[in-house]
Amino acid sequence: MAWELMNEPRCQVDYTGKTINVRHMLSGQNENAQMTFMQRWITSHWTDSRAIIKKPLIFAEFGKSTKDPGYSITARNSFLSTIYSSIYNLARNGGTLGGGLVWQLMAPGMESYDYGYEIVLSQNPSTNVVIAEQSNKMMALEHMI
Repeated sequence: MAWELMNEPRCQVDYTGKTINVRHMLSGQNENAQMTFMQRWITSHWTDSRAIIKKPLIFAEFGKSTKDPGYSITARNSFLSTIYSSIYNLARNGGTLGGGLVWQLMAPGMESYDYGYEIVLSQNPSTNVVIAEQSNKMMALEHMI
């Protein structure tokens, strides 16, 4: 169970941090600059969850839109793998990072809800592998079970 602080009226947090759309935040920047920002953002929030808040962190609502310039399934899988590697490494080395929730998994037949970020696992076997591998790695962390 996770508590989304964004919906907590008593929480004094940076409300711009709920969902990161790096394209909007760093428009005009290349993929490397955007990924560097993401890595710093993840590490910063992990540090705060560990040292200040002293509560678990779940990194949620990240993905790559089919509407992004230069989008490909390979680019999406690379992006997810990079984010998942950060999540795993921080969870393995510090304990407070509980996982990551990609945006967004959908069932077949939900095409009317498509807006760019949807992933239908049965239609995207390579992405399915990336997500399954991360899930298995996180489950293997002894302190997370």
